[in-house]
Amino acid sequence: MGRKRINIRTVVTKIGLLSILVTFTQCATSQKIDKMAPVELNAPYFQNWVSGIEGGGAGFMLYIPVDPASDVQLENAYFKGKSVKLKRKPNEAVYVGRYTDPGTVRKDIVMSDDPKEEYNNKAPEIEEKIPFELKEGECVIAYSKNGKEGYFKLDNLPEKELKAYPMQPRQ
Repeated sequence: MGRKRINIRTVVTKIGLLSILVTFTQCATSQKIDKMAPVELNAPYFQNWVSGIEGGGAGFMLYIPVDPASDVQLENAYFKGKSVKLKRKPNEAVYVGRYTDPGTVRKDIVMSDDPKEEYNNKAPEIEEKIPFELKEGECVIAYSKNGKEGYFKLDNLPEKELKAYPMQPRQ
């Protein structure tokens, strides 16, 4: 008489919730960040920028100078909650990433009673959440070396003075 009945629905629900929890926990910890950068860096920094014309945009630039003899390719940077593609400058040992805040760029939008006239309007861009939680000034760099991919973190990326791009006449 002291036996308890096991409800199958309760057991299945608990197993399902446990498996979901384990899956999300593993996804959150799968991004292993190296303690040391795999390449020698020479004074990386970031710089905010603004366009000289209204609606021309604003954002920031990342500059990551590296050892010229390095075989490491820097791919992306995660900074200020944004993902930025890094590109190596031709004939220079520096990677540059440019982020433009979509809210600062004027977009021409057609508003009309006729839906056909609004057909070419672009849908708003939705930025994806980055896979890291970073503090102010922290930057995570994704890299590849000999086919192996990894990440390393810069703890306190210094800021240089704001750069304003003046309006230039079109040619």
